[in-house]
Amino acid sequence: MHDSIIVGIMFTSVVAVAFSFLYFGHRNKMALQETIRLAMDKGQNLSPESIEQILQSQAAPQKDFKRGILLVCLALATAAYGLLDGYDSTIIGLSMFPLALGAGYLLVWKFDQQQP
Repeated sequence: MHDSIIVGIMFTSVVAVAFSFLYFGHRNKMALQETIRLAMDKGQNLSPESIEQILQSQAAPQKDFKRGILLVCLALATAAYGLLDGYDSTIIGLSMFPLALGAGYLLVWKFDQQQP
């Protein structure tokens, strides 16, 4: 019973982090759109190049690297906890989820570095 409570707490934590990530990302995009809309309403002349530059700053490749490193560290910490808790294979298996996500972000970052 103790193990199921720990797994439930860890799963809830992962869901809370994912929800926060998605929510705040969406909120930032909406704030950026509102800022551009207000600038255009006030008569500011925004060229397509300046809008493209704003959008590129939001999708910086460094974000993929930072997210990848954070998720890999989360996976390592979760796996270490599973090892310290008497080799709990459930928790170690749960650590594979953030590890896979982190590896995916690092691959995207690496492939973006290779593009001209």
